[in-house]
Amino acid sequence: MNEDRSAHKFILLGASRGLGWATYEALAKKYPAAEFLLVSRKIGEGNFKSLKCDFSKELSSEFITTITDFNPTTIIYFAAGGPYGNFQDKKWADHQWALQVSFLFPAQLVHHLMRISVPSLKKFVVVGSAIAENKPDPGAASYCAAKHALKGLISTLQAENKSAFKIDLFSPGYIATDMLPVQSWPRQQGLADTAENVANQLIDSLN
Repeated sequence: MNEDRSAHKFILLGASRGLGWATYEALAKKYPAAEFLLVSRKIGEGNFKSLKCDFSKELSSEFITTITDFNPTTIIYFAAGGPYGNFQDKKWADHQWALQVSFLFPAQLVHHLMRISVPSLKKFVVVGSAIAENKPDPGAASYCAAKHALKGLISTLQAENKSAFKIDLFSPGYIATDMLPVQSWPRQQGLADTAENVANQLIDSLN
């Protein structure tokens, strides 16, 4: 059954594909009158506003102005990634990219939003990883480090309870998207859930 919340305004960061796009589609179906701003390096077509943004860079004034003027009620950050292979074999710039996109950008955004007034904002959700934020992830050291840091930051902010809006960490397991190779062991062992199922779990956690 569809619900209609015309006052609900979502900003989805890193929603051009995978879980982010599946979440947009599920939210648009559940809340037909909701408004959306999708932020990513590449944006498809749909009934939403869009903003191109490179999460490997620091926050820009244009980015801040756009998201605050949108008056969001909910912001969800999906973007993450990093090099795969032996840590020492990868360029340091690749590890810096992983730390920036997977941890520093969302951390800086939360920091900024906590320092300014966005009265409409009720919830900020960052997508983590039930695996990488809790265990070693061989072959993905910098990505794993970023997810550990993200969990540490969000859990600490929750304990401090100084934010005007609620801050949550949503931590799914393996997801069967094009970012997880078909021959990868989680897929082969049936451990990867569909993006659609995980998107619905994320939406349920917003309530």
